[in-house]
Amino acid sequence: MRPPLGLIEYLDLAGMAAARPIQRVAFEAALLADDLGYRRVWVPEHHGVGSPSRSPLHTVAVLGSHTSGIRVGTAVTLLRLRDLYLTAEDLFTVAGFCGDRLDVGLGRGTVGPNSDLLRHLLKDDDALDRDVRELARILRDGCELVEPLGSPYELWLHGTSGRSAVMAAELGASYCHALFLKPDLDVCLRAMDDYRSGSSPGTTAVALAVAANTDPARALADARRQPFAVTAGSPEDCAATVLNALRMSGADEVVIAETSSDPDDHFRALKEIHAIVSAATTGQAVATAGLER
Repeated sequence: MRPPLGLIEYLDLAGMAAARPIQRVAFEAALLADDLGYRRVWVPEHHGVGSPSRSPLHTVAVLGSHTSGIRVGTAVTLLRLRDLYLTAEDLFTVAGFCGDRLDVGLGRGTVGPNSDLLRHLLKDDDALDRDVRELARILRDGCELVEPLGSPYELWLHGTSGRSAVMAAELGASYCHALFLKPDLDVCLRAMDDYRSGSSPGTTAVALAVAANTDPARALADARRQPFAVTAGSPEDCAATVLNALRMSGADEVVIAETSSDPDDHFRALKEIHAIVSAATTGQAVATAGLER
């Protein structure tokens, strides 16, 4: 049984390392997460020099072809700046590499601070809402350009307020609240209530960022590098944060971004957090020996 724990990779926005080494570490971490029993691994979309994740659907296809049990997807595809029909075509292609494990993640984000050249592509909120609804329809029914997605998939909307939660419920999609981007539990709880009031059959999740290290100074330094809220502490502290988030939000799952700058620290943190959360939620102690990457 997989515990209610997922992983977001490529979320290092500190700009202190070259993109290609980060890509390699994230790839290895995704394979490790599959071996350990994480439920899903998601890839974000960020633009600008140094970003390791500019075309996340390409990465998802690679991860889908190299894993076997873990769900793979985006958190998120920035439909605000992407053509919805070309995105539908990309998703049809990606699904061929992921089988029934594809998570289609859509959010309301923009291009980020270092991407002025892309700003002419941005849609306003109303246009984005129309495209999200239309993409959901195309994935289900197809259109003159692309067939229905066919393979079983999960549609996820991501957000920091009630707007995405309400739309997710309307579309019958799952909803993930990005608590690390807006660390306000009251806002999170209201969004979850908005989602549940729509009687959607989907899954709920909260996304957290953690920096787990037995060296408190190292954990704090890795947390402070990021431009979003990161919980710093030992693996036990970070696992407790995951369990508290599950309890307080009532979400079905927690998805973590682990931000340790040293690859070995990152891999070790993923193992130890998973073992603790798994033991607490499934009653099964998980051995981490033999899962070296």
